[in-house]
Amino acid sequence: MTNNTNGFMVVQNSTDESRLLGKFLYYSLADVLVEQRDFERICAALGFPYAGRRISEVDAFRNATGRVTRRTVSGSGGAQEIFRIYCRDNQRDGNLYSRELVRETVGLRTNRYEKLANVCYDSGAGMMYHDTVQGDPLLDVDQLCTDMEQKFGVFRNCLGRSQIDTVLLHYLKALDALPVSVYGRLYFIPRDKMHQVGLFEDLIEQLNHANRNDKALVVNSFFVADDAKQREKMAGEFYALARREAQEYQEKAAYLIDSGCQSAAIMERWIRRIEDLKEKKQRYEALFQKELTETDEEFNSLQLYQQELQIRAQGIRALKAA
Repeated sequence: MTNNTNGFMVVQNSTDESRLLGKFLYYSLADVLVEQRDFERICAALGFPYAGRRISEVDAFRNATGRVTRRTVSGSGGAQEIFRIYCRDNQRDGNLYSRELVRETVGLRTNRYEKLANVCYDSGAGMMYHDTVQGDPLLDVDQLCTDMEQKFGVFRNCLGRSQIDTVLLHYLKALDALPVSVYGRLYFIPRDKMHQVGLFEDLIEQLNHANRNDKALVVNSFFVADDAKQREKMAGEFYALARREAQEYQEKAAYLIDSGCQSAAIMERWIRRIEDLKEKKQRYEALFQKELTETDEEFNSLQLYQQELQIRAQGIRALKAA
């Protein structure tokens, strides 16, 4: 059975892969927060590729102090006083990262700022602490600072949305995933990689159980029928992505050449990335059964940059070997 969703022909179930173009995959991480050890355990149990990464305690400090508290307080005579409580950066001093807790009161012509506390993180000692400057009649400053310190204890051991999303995007890149621009977090997975989507869905479902926040994570996928109309639509999406990536690679290659880069390893890394993009284009051309000639100009230029990087990298290697 098929149904048409915004012009794309999707298939609810199919056992005949020859009739499929691939899969659409949609996901949303909401405000996910998962302990790193739980994330590593889930990945290991599922066999999901994850090399591990260190959680930045400075980022944990900024996350813990970055939650803005808003207040609207009624005053006498029906008047209202509107104010915000938030942290803003002070100048860094060596290992000491300092932010100040501020009360901003909204005025007709100008706002009034009052410093309530200093909130600090000492990266050398690995500890967070605060120093109350003044109290507030409507807010328990010490308790708010204590709450931020408790949140720091959570954030320093947990992976948030941006960190988990980075892991997921690496996996999607390995699947030759094509972001469908009009839909946001919607990706097209080509037919030869769509059997790996199940692992992605299993990971999101397991993270739902480990999520320390209430809002549910969402994941769903559905098959895409293989016909001329669908191939044409997806070819247009790939054209936009490939052209953008090719231009980005050209800019990076030009920078390495113009700046006289002397690192063969860096140039060879970008040579491989260019080659990967060219091979990805060939795979999509085979899937769509057409040559994507619209990108010829970008890829021809990219080929010249790749050749120049190869010559320079080989020259540097030869000099070191001499």
